[in-house]
Amino acid sequence: MRAAADRLTTVGTRDDQFWAEFLGIAPVDWSMPGVSVRPHVGLSGYCGLWCFRHQDRTVVSVPRGWVDYLETRLKGCEPDHLLEEAFLVELLGGEFERLIGPAFQGCLDPGRFRPASSADVRFVGPNDAAAVDQFRAECGPGGWETGGLDEVKHHVAAYFQGERLVAMAGYRPWTVVAGDPCVLTHPGFRGRGCGNAVVSAVIEQALQRGQLLLYQTLEANRSAVKIALKLGYEQYGRHVAVRLKGERPSNLPLRRA
Repeated sequence: MRAAADRLTTVGTRDDQFWAEFLGIAPVDWSMPGVSVRPHVGLSGYCGLWCFRHQDRTVVSVPRGWVDYLETRLKGCEPDHLLEEAFLVELLGGEFERLIGPAFQGCLDPGRFRPASSADVRFVGPNDAAAVDQFRAECGPGGWETGGLDEVKHHVAAYFQGERLVAMAGYRPWTVVAGDPCVLTHPGFRGRGCGNAVVSAVIEQALQRGQLLLYQTLEANRSAVKIALKLGYEQYGRHVAVRLKGERPSNLPLRRA
Protein backbone atom coordinates (compact mmCIF):
# COMPACT_ATOMS: atom_id res chain seq x y z
CA MET A 1 0.00 0.00 0.00
CA ARG A 2 2.78 2.45 0.93
CA ALA A 3 4.71 1.71 -2.28
CA ALA A 4 1.59 2.29 -4.38
CA ALA A 5 0.85 5.56 -2.58
CA ASP A 6 4.44 6.74 -3.08
CA ARG A 7 4.27 5.91 -6.78
CA LEU A 8 1.04 7.84 -7.27
CA THR A 9 2.42 10.82 -5.36
CA THR A 10 5.51 10.87 -7.59
CA VAL A 11 3.46 10.62 -10.78
CA GLY A 12 1.01 13.26 -9.61
CA THR A 13 3.90 15.57 -8.70
CA ARG A 14 5.43 15.14 -12.15
CA ASP A 15 2.15 16.02 -13.90
CA ASP A 16 1.48 18.89 -11.50
CA GLN A 17 4.96 20.27 -12.14
CA PHE A 18 4.61 20.00 -15.93
CA TRP A 19 1.26 21.77 -16.07
CA ALA A 20 2.30 24.42 -13.55
CA GLU A 21 5.33 25.30 -15.69
CA PHE A 22 3.30 25.14 -18.91
CA LEU A 23 0.69 27.54 -17.53
CA GLY A 24 2.91 29.79 -15.41
CA ILE A 25 1.74 29.01 -11.88
CA ALA A 26 3.31 27.33 -8.85
CA PRO A 27 2.57 23.59 -8.40
CA VAL A 28 1.10 24.29 -4.96
CA ASP A 29 -1.59 26.44 -6.63
CA TRP A 30 -3.37 23.28 -7.82
CA SER A 31 -4.43 22.60 -4.24
CA MET A 32 -6.00 26.06 -3.82
CA PRO A 33 -9.49 26.78 -5.21
CA GLY A 34 -9.90 29.78 -7.47
CA VAL A 35 -8.87 31.33 -10.79
CA SER A 36 -5.40 32.33 -12.02
CA VAL A 37 -4.87 34.59 -15.05
CA ARG A 38 -1.42 34.23 -16.58
CA PRO A 39 0.34 35.36 -19.76
CA HIS A 40 1.08 32.50 -22.13
CA VAL A 41 4.11 30.38 -21.30
CA GLY A 42 3.67 27.00 -23.00
CA LEU A 43 1.28 28.59 -25.51
CA SER A 44 3.51 31.54 -26.35
CA GLY A 45 2.45 33.09 -29.66
CA TYR A 46 -1.12 31.75 -29.56
CA CYS A 47 -3.71 34.48 -30.14
CA GLY A 48 -6.30 32.91 -27.91
CA LEU A 49 -7.49 32.16 -24.42
CA TRP A 50 -6.96 28.72 -22.87
CA CYS A 51 -8.91 27.80 -19.73
CA PHE A 52 -7.47 24.76 -17.95
CA ARG A 53 -9.35 23.21 -15.02
CA HIS A 54 -7.62 20.82 -12.58
CA GLN A 55 -9.12 20.01 -9.20
CA ASP A 56 -10.63 23.26 -7.88
CA ARG A 57 -8.43 25.70 -9.82
CA THR A 58 -8.88 27.09 -13.32
CA VAL A 59 -5.91 28.73 -15.02
CA VAL A 60 -6.63 31.21 -17.81
CA SER A 61 -3.64 31.45 -20.16
CA VAL A 62 -3.83 34.48 -22.49
CA PRO A 63 -1.69 36.89 -24.51
CA ARG A 64 -0.01 39.36 -22.16
CA GLY A 65 -2.19 42.23 -23.36
CA TRP A 66 -5.28 40.51 -21.94
CA VAL A 67 -4.00 39.85 -18.41
CA ASP A 68 -4.98 43.10 -16.65
CA TYR A 69 -8.42 43.16 -18.25
CA LEU A 70 -9.24 39.57 -17.30
CA GLU A 71 -7.84 39.85 -13.78
CA THR A 72 -10.29 42.72 -13.22
CA ARG A 73 -13.23 40.96 -14.80
CA LEU A 74 -12.70 37.60 -13.15
CA LYS A 75 -12.34 38.61 -9.50
CA GLY A 76 -14.61 36.31 -7.54
CA CYS A 77 -15.52 34.29 -10.64
CA GLU A 78 -16.62 30.68 -10.17
CA PRO A 79 -13.92 28.49 -11.81
CA ASP A 80 -16.48 26.27 -13.55
CA HIS A 81 -17.92 29.22 -15.50
CA LEU A 82 -14.71 29.48 -17.52
CA LEU A 83 -15.53 26.23 -19.32
CA GLU A 84 -18.97 27.52 -20.41
CA GLU A 85 -19.31 28.98 -23.90
CA ALA A 86 -22.14 31.38 -22.98
CA PHE A 87 -20.07 32.87 -20.13
CA LEU A 88 -17.01 33.28 -22.37
CA VAL A 89 -19.04 34.94 -25.13
CA GLU A 90 -20.37 37.49 -22.62
CA LEU A 91 -16.93 37.98 -21.08
CA LEU A 92 -15.11 38.54 -24.35
CA GLY A 93 -17.80 40.25 -26.40
CA GLY A 94 -16.82 41.02 -29.97
CA GLU A 95 -13.31 39.69 -29.38
CA PHE A 96 -14.67 36.12 -29.19
CA GLU A 97 -14.01 34.28 -32.45
CA ARG A 98 -14.68 30.59 -31.79
CA LEU A 99 -14.48 28.00 -29.04
CA ILE A 100 -12.78 24.60 -29.19
CA GLY A 101 -13.66 22.09 -26.50
CA PRO A 102 -14.21 21.09 -23.84
CA ALA A 103 -11.26 18.75 -24.12
CA PHE A 104 -10.17 15.74 -22.08
CA GLN A 105 -6.65 15.93 -20.65
CA GLY A 106 -5.29 12.62 -19.40
CA CYS A 107 -2.34 11.51 -17.30
CA LEU A 108 -0.77 8.08 -17.09
CA ASP A 109 0.87 6.46 -14.10
CA PRO A 110 3.29 3.97 -15.74
CA GLY A 111 2.30 1.38 -13.15
CA ARG A 112 -1.33 1.58 -14.32
CA PHE A 113 -0.56 1.13 -18.02
CA ARG A 114 -2.54 -1.77 -19.50
CA PRO A 115 -0.94 -2.78 -22.82
CA ALA A 116 -3.09 -3.93 -25.73
CA SER A 117 -0.53 -5.75 -27.86
CA SER A 118 -1.28 -7.17 -31.31
CA ALA A 119 0.76 -9.17 -33.81
CA ASP A 120 -0.79 -6.97 -36.54
CA VAL A 121 0.95 -3.82 -35.25
CA ARG A 122 4.41 -2.73 -36.33
CA PHE A 123 6.30 0.51 -36.62
CA VAL A 124 6.09 2.32 -39.96
CA GLY A 125 9.14 2.34 -42.24
CA PRO A 126 10.10 3.92 -45.59
CA ASN A 127 8.56 1.01 -47.51
CA ASP A 128 5.13 1.79 -46.05
CA ALA A 129 4.74 5.19 -47.76
CA ALA A 130 2.15 3.96 -50.28
CA ALA A 131 0.06 2.29 -47.56
CA VAL A 132 0.17 5.46 -45.46
CA ASP A 133 -0.90 7.60 -48.44
CA GLN A 134 -3.80 5.28 -49.16
CA PHE A 135 -4.86 5.29 -45.49
CA ARG A 136 -4.73 9.09 -45.40
CA ALA A 137 -6.84 9.38 -48.54
CA GLU A 138 -9.43 6.89 -47.26
CA CYS A 139 -9.77 8.73 -43.92
CA GLY A 140 -10.12 12.09 -45.66
CA PRO A 141 -8.43 15.42 -44.84
CA GLY A 142 -10.79 16.10 -41.93
CA GLY A 143 -10.05 12.78 -40.27
CA TRP A 144 -6.31 13.13 -40.73
CA GLU A 145 -6.32 16.64 -39.27
CA THR A 146 -8.50 15.63 -36.31
CA GLY A 147 -6.18 12.71 -35.59
CA GLY A 148 -3.22 15.10 -35.29
CA LEU A 149 -0.90 12.84 -37.26
CA ASP A 150 0.85 15.72 -39.02
CA GLU A 151 2.22 16.69 -35.58
CA VAL A 152 3.73 13.33 -34.62
CA LYS A 153 7.52 13.05 -34.60
CA HIS A 154 8.36 9.63 -33.14
CA HIS A 155 7.20 6.04 -32.65
CA VAL A 156 4.74 5.88 -35.57
CA ALA A 157 2.91 2.56 -35.29
CA ALA A 158 0.38 1.07 -37.70
CA TYR A 159 -2.15 -1.75 -37.65
CA PHE A 160 -2.06 -3.79 -40.86
CA GLN A 161 -4.60 -6.20 -42.27
CA GLY A 162 -2.50 -7.86 -44.91
CA GLU A 163 -0.97 -4.99 -46.92
CA ARG A 164 -3.71 -2.56 -45.88
CA LEU A 165 -3.11 -0.04 -43.12
CA VAL A 166 -6.25 0.46 -41.00
CA ALA A 167 -5.06 2.42 -37.94
CA MET A 168 -2.07 4.56 -37.12
CA ALA A 169 -0.70 6.36 -34.06
CA GLY A 170 2.40 8.34 -33.21
CA TYR A 171 4.02 10.35 -30.45
CA ARG A 172 3.53 14.13 -30.50
CA PRO A 173 6.15 15.94 -28.38
CA TRP A 174 5.05 18.96 -26.35
CA THR A 175 8.44 19.49 -24.71
CA VAL A 176 11.67 17.51 -24.46
CA VAL A 177 10.21 15.43 -21.61
CA ALA A 178 6.46 15.29 -22.34
CA GLY A 179 4.10 14.46 -25.16
CA ASP A 180 0.99 12.54 -26.12
CA PRO A 181 -0.13 9.88 -28.59
CA CYS A 182 -2.18 10.88 -31.63
CA VAL A 183 -4.35 8.23 -33.27
CA LEU A 184 -6.58 7.70 -36.28
CA THR A 185 -8.55 4.59 -37.21
CA HIS A 186 -10.10 3.94 -40.62
CA PRO A 187 -13.89 4.55 -40.38
CA GLY A 188 -14.60 0.99 -41.49
CA PHE A 189 -12.47 -0.57 -38.75
CA ARG A 190 -13.51 1.34 -35.65
CA GLY A 191 -14.63 -0.53 -32.57
CA ARG A 192 -12.34 -3.51 -33.25
CA GLY A 193 -9.45 -2.59 -30.96
CA CYS A 194 -7.15 -1.38 -33.75
CA GLY A 195 -6.78 2.06 -32.22
CA ASN A 196 -6.06 0.60 -28.78
CA ALA A 197 -3.29 -1.55 -30.23
CA VAL A 198 -1.42 1.21 -32.10
CA VAL A 199 -1.66 3.67 -29.20
CA SER A 200 -0.43 0.96 -26.84
CA ALA A 201 2.67 0.42 -29.00
CA VAL A 202 3.41 4.16 -29.02
CA ILE A 203 3.01 4.43 -25.25
CA GLU A 204 5.35 1.49 -24.62
CA GLN A 205 8.08 3.13 -26.67
CA ALA A 206 7.61 6.52 -25.00
CA LEU A 207 7.65 5.02 -21.50
CA GLN A 208 10.89 3.21 -22.27
CA ARG A 209 12.40 6.63 -23.02
CA GLY A 210 11.13 8.04 -19.72
CA GLN A 211 8.62 10.43 -21.29
CA LEU A 212 5.74 11.98 -19.36
CA LEU A 213 2.64 10.68 -21.13
CA LEU A 214 -0.13 13.22 -21.70
CA TYR A 215 -3.35 12.60 -23.62
CA GLN A 216 -5.44 15.32 -25.23
CA THR A 217 -8.64 14.93 -27.21
CA LEU A 218 -12.04 16.56 -27.44
CA GLU A 219 -14.53 15.14 -24.94
CA ALA A 220 -16.90 14.73 -27.88
CA ASN A 221 -14.44 12.25 -29.42
CA ARG A 222 -15.67 9.44 -27.21
CA SER A 223 -13.77 6.72 -29.02
CA ALA A 224 -10.43 8.46 -28.36
CA VAL A 225 -11.32 9.01 -24.69
CA LYS A 226 -12.31 5.35 -24.43
CA ILE A 227 -8.90 4.28 -25.78
CA ALA A 228 -7.16 6.37 -23.13
CA LEU A 229 -9.19 4.92 -20.27
CA LYS A 230 -8.77 1.35 -21.48
CA LEU A 231 -4.99 1.75 -21.55
CA GLY A 232 -4.85 3.03 -17.98
CA TYR A 233 -5.07 6.80 -18.31
CA GLU A 234 -6.97 8.89 -15.79
CA GLN A 235 -8.49 12.30 -16.41
CA TYR A 236 -6.18 15.03 -15.13
CA GLY A 237 -8.14 18.05 -16.29
CA ARG A 238 -10.55 19.68 -18.73
CA HIS A 239 -9.96 22.71 -20.91
CA VAL A 240 -11.41 24.93 -23.59
CA ALA A 241 -9.69 27.20 -26.09
CA VAL A 242 -11.08 30.42 -27.54
CA ARG A 243 -9.65 32.07 -30.61
CA LEU A 244 -9.42 35.83 -30.04
CA LYS A 245 -9.54 38.55 -32.68
CA GLY A 246 -6.67 40.51 -31.17
CA GLU A 247 -3.69 40.34 -28.82
CA ARG A 248 -5.40 42.77 -26.41
CA PRO A 249 -9.00 43.75 -25.62
CA SER A 250 -10.53 46.55 -27.69
CA ASN A 251 -13.31 48.76 -26.32
CA LEU A 252 -14.50 46.22 -23.75
CA PRO A 253 -15.99 47.52 -20.48
CA LEU A 254 -13.93 46.94 -17.32
CA ARG A 255 -16.87 45.75 -15.25
CA ARG A 256 -16.88 42.54 -13.23
CA ALA A 257 -18.33 39.47 -14.93
